Amino acid sequence: MPFKTDSYRLNKKLIIDQIKATHDWENTEGFIADGVISPEIYADQPLKILVLLGESYGYSQSEVVDIEDQIEEDILGVGHHNRQTSKKVSALLWLLLESYKEGREFTDDDFPYLLQNKKEHITELQDALARAAWVNVKKASRHIEEFGNDATRQDYMEVYKAAIKNKDILRSQIETISPDLMIVCSYPVFDSLHDMKLLGLGVAKNKKYVVQVNEHNQKVIQVDHPSYYAKWNYKGILELYQTIYRSL
Repeated sequence: MPFKTDSYRLNKKLIIDQIKATHDWENTEGFIADGVISPEIYADQPLKILVLLGESYGYSQSEVVDIEDQIEEDILGVGHHNRQTSKKVSALLWLLLESYKEGREFTDDDFPYLLQNKKEHITELQDALARAAWVNVKKASRHIEEFGNDATRQDYMEVYKAAIKNKDILRSQIETISPDLMIVCSYPVFDSLHDMKLLGLGVAKNKKYVVQVNEHNQKVIQVDHPSYYAKWNYKGILELYQTIYRSL
């Protein structure tokens, strides 16, 4: 099903209501209303990419923060020196989207060192994020004040159980986002979505870093969480990009 901006926006309102009805969002479980960062920009992309992760952190305990509102600010904190997940993922997105637009595979010489905190690089990363979709399977945001240094440490069962709880919400999000490519970050995210059959038929476990194709001709790849430096350093991002690009 092709992406339709109006249908997506209508469905997003319903999803936010579903999350509010199943989370103590006014007291302890504030959340980011994730999904397509800019529906109008996303609709024009020849390659529609959805990144699926475990959870967000640092958002207010009693608010709903709309991901679309960040388009005029620092999208997902990519400009913050400590927000490595959004920075690394957006570097991968930049490679995929720019090379797909040019119709050729990029090499090391085409890949600027976007992980530096230079103003021009942050602008490139924010632009790449604005063209994609970003969904967390665990909707309640971890709070830095409560968890301290553990705020970004992923707990497998916590993420897995939260995803199962949000099955209907996640199914609705994936269907209306209608991606061509799903980049699934970490074991609990992939395992939960796979077990709920939300990644489509023909997508199997134990095929990390292999591009699989489901019955809707959507491509799916499981990767490590961006905190895993051995796979998400400069070289690793380029290699992951090349694996995905050669499947397109």
